[in-house]
Amino acid sequence: MTPPTWLTPARRRLLGALLTVLAVLGLGLTCVSGAHAADDYTQGVVQTGSGSVQIWFTPTTPASLVDVHYLPGGGLGEQDFRMAASGGTWRQNVAGLAAGFSLEYWFTYEKAGPLYDTPHFRYTVGTGGTGGTGGTGGTGGGGTGSFPIAFQNNTRGTFSDSQVYVTVLGQVTPGQWSYMKPDGSMAHINHLDATAPGHLTKNGVNYPAMSFTLAQAHTVASPGQIRGGRIYISLGSPLYIPVSPDDQGWGGPDLRNPADPNSDVPYDWYEYTYVAGQVAFGGNTTQVDQFGFPMTSRLQQTSSGYDNTAGITLTRAQVMSQYAASVGAPFKALQNTYRIVAPRSSGAFLAGGSQANYLQPAVDQAWSYYTSHQFTLTRLGETFTGRVSATTLTFTKNGVGPFRLDKPTSPDVMACAGTLASGSDTEKQLGAEFCAAFNRGVALDTSQWYTPSAYYTGSVKNDYAGFFHTISLNSRSYGFPYDDINDQSSVQILADANAPTSLTLGIGW
Repeated sequence: MTPPTWLTPARRRLLGALLTVLAVLGLGLTCVSGAHAADDYTQGVVQTGSGSVQIWFTPTTPASLVDVHYLPGGGLGEQDFRMAASGGTWRQNVAGLAAGFSLEYWFTYEKAGPLYDTPHFRYTVGTGGTGGTGGTGGTGGGGTGSFPIAFQNNTRGTFSDSQVYVTVLGQVTPGQWSYMKPDGSMAHINHLDATAPGHLTKNGVNYPAMSFTLAQAHTVASPGQIRGGRIYISLGSPLYIPVSPDDQGWGGPDLRNPADPNSDVPYDWYEYTYVAGQVAFGGNTTQVDQFGFPMTSRLQQTSSGYDNTAGITLTRAQVMSQYAASVGAPFKALQNTYRIVAPRSSGAFLAGGSQANYLQPAVDQAWSYYTSHQFTLTRLGETFTGRVSATTLTFTKNGVGPFRLDKPTSPDVMACAGTLASGSDTEKQLGAEFCAAFNRGVALDTSQWYTPSAYYTGSVKNDYAGFFHTISLNSRSYGFPYDDINDQSSVQILADANAPTSLTLGIGW
């Protein structure tokens, strides 16, 4: 129903009051004008400061205008603002609100010409309210510490919004895995969903339906806390993810299993962890396991001035062609129609594989060198000193020790595992440093371990990781597990545990 032209803000207030009375009397009217179903828009409120919030609204059909109306209290009447659009989401900041105040708000939005009013929503400032996400209200992923995650379909028409799938998994309650619904609410994983109405089936096996499409939601509200969060994006198909019978775990795509149901599905992901007021937001795009298609992530926090975009802006075709022309022969075989597999995820570079000894000459050379030369690494105010005897590097850290690091294998280096990820925290710390140095090809000269210009210039290094650094924004990429050493990864970390203003994920092709 289109709002009549005579319905000015003042008249809307009067009509709203009348409808409220009618609702109290049980006559069933609850909104000013015809509200659309939950697939028409998503909306919510995120806390941006002690007394400030941001109201956001994302229509499923692009709108030429969106107005927000709210009642700020303190003797002030209805406030009406034309919202500002960015990436398909409309936003309005509101300040000067007291903790515990129940903010009442609603929207007027254009769709294919006519204007529509939504129902009224409420958000409790500072104590978690009901900043819902669906067109019919509800708590969704709103509440204290929540923030909007917006998805941009940058596939240039290759995939429609109904062909872009999002699967969000994470621990909202520590130790318990949940998945996100299109309204932003989180539901505990359940193996019985594999046989529930709407379940997925592939190759005769049933799976829970835990994905939604961009046609269902372009913006969702992240929970105020999520640990181990992973946002999978898949194109042309949802992901097929099994849930364990005890509902305590789930099985992600397995790149080393040719029978994995996702082997012919193009996918990529963003991972993040965040607990409002306790754990600062940290997230990143990644090529640690594979490259499926280009993604970008723009993280913003207005209160701190943080605004950073990471990822890859090239087209998929450009990435594929440049990769094939840039890497050595052993790494070319990692590329196929659906993805480029990381060495650590390829059987070829693991024990027993055709390239299992690829980095072994570099490891042997370093261990031989540090047998006859003292090993010294000074970084970030810490100094590691030692020497290799037989196959073990015995060392001290800031004069404390001894500690030991056994000689790694080439698969240990590619996966940053085995001897490089065992022992005490100090031993694991130096193991991570060596892993990064071997992958970057600078292990013989510790003066270059923190010199990015020296990385990937030698003859024996991880060509896969080096390539993605050359094509990524600001040369930041997660090409191997410890690529965050010396701030070389695509990770984005806020300085405080307040909510981000927004996270925007660009999905390219």
